[in-house]
Amino acid sequence: MRIIERYDIRKLEDYIINIDQYRKELKMREYELFENHEPDNPGGGKSNLPTSTIEIQTVRKLSDNRYVLLSNIVSGVDKLISNAKEDTKDMIRLRYWECPIGCYEWEDIANYFGTSKTSILRRRNSMLLELADYIGYV
Repeated sequence: MRIIERYDIRKLEDYIINIDQYRKELKMREYELFENHEPDNPGGGKSNLPTSTIEIQTVRKLSDNRYVLLSNIVSGVDKLISNAKEDTKDMIRLRYWECPIGCYEWEDIANYFGTSKTSILRRRNSMLLELADYIGYV
């Protein structure tokens, strides 16, 4: 069984908390990649690059490490949420997005679900391990 470290927990939770910011960064990075900053054929002659715009876009996306990382984060969190059970979705919503008064600690969330803090933390760890698998977090 894999053990998840404290700094990994913080980073993976940050991905969930700031998913909207990561979506914006992904769109902005996509815009930056496809904005034409240099002339098409400055030296003249025939280039050996693919001519299809879809091919060019795909090559640019896959060769940019930042874009690939952001895409993995966004798709991984979306997949985690879509595959999660309703109580896991509630836990994500209460802890990371909509923190109502009295749900700032894991003990409060455990009380909300009528279970112990240890079992909630186990659920969190399994959820974060699943997210790590989805995004390729090592």
